[in-house]
Amino acid sequence: MGQIANQKVLELFLKAKATLKEKREKKKAIFWDCDGTLVRDNESFKCSLMRAFQEFGYYVSEEAVKNFLKDACSWNKPEEDHGDANGEEWWERLLGGMRVFCEAQGTSPADAVSVCNAFRKNVVSYEYEVYPDAKSVLQHFTEKGYKHYIISNNFPELREVFVRIGLDEEISDYFISASVGYDKPRKEMYEYAIEKAGNPNVCYMVGDNPVADYEGSLNAGLKPILVHKKVDGKVCCEQLTGLFDIITE
Repeated sequence: MGQIANQKVLELFLKAKATLKEKREKKKAIFWDCDGTLVRDNESFKCSLMRAFQEFGYYVSEEAVKNFLKDACSWNKPEEDHGDANGEEWWERLLGGMRVFCEAQGTSPADAVSVCNAFRKNVVSYEYEVYPDAKSVLQHFTEKGYKHYIISNNFPELREVFVRIGLDEEISDYFISASVGYDKPRKEMYEYAIEKAGNPNVCYMVGDNPVADYEGSLNAGLKPILVHKKVDGKVCCEQLTGLFDIITE
């Protein structure tokens, strides 16, 4: 009788040990959007371009800048691939169109180049404002065994921004559309990020855009959550700390 009892205790012990091992080995990841999610919504591109014009003594209307930017960036046309124009090539494509815009606004060809170079410098060094609970929320989920990844429709130097605003130490990797060749909500963008992250067993996507972040990631098999807003029929929370009640694995 004692032998049977001991055997059952051993079986329970081994089962508990295996469960613990499986739990420890499970890869868990949270993919984060940038603007409107960890960083407050902003008009960095508009402000940076208008400032660049001013730096060289030119006036440009806010309306003209907005109309140009509406179609200027790759993420305005996510259905189009730009795998042949990543990194510096991505910048050259954007700034090439911007130089044409500058000259149409009255700059000389030489000043158009200068304005575009100033824009690039301005937008990378822009004073992005971090949500006050962003770092503590990242740290909370790091302690829970999650790795964090940024997946953003953005310029290639985004990591420089995260270093400057103090969030980089919490981030494992960055998947930026200007470097990958696809923009959200493209399924390929998410599949690329998942693969590079090592195909985690548990994948959440946190963002503020119902289409680019929510629908896009859902189509790729992630568990999407919208933050800083409420949208009917979608998993949402108004503050980042609200994720504590949603991400519980």
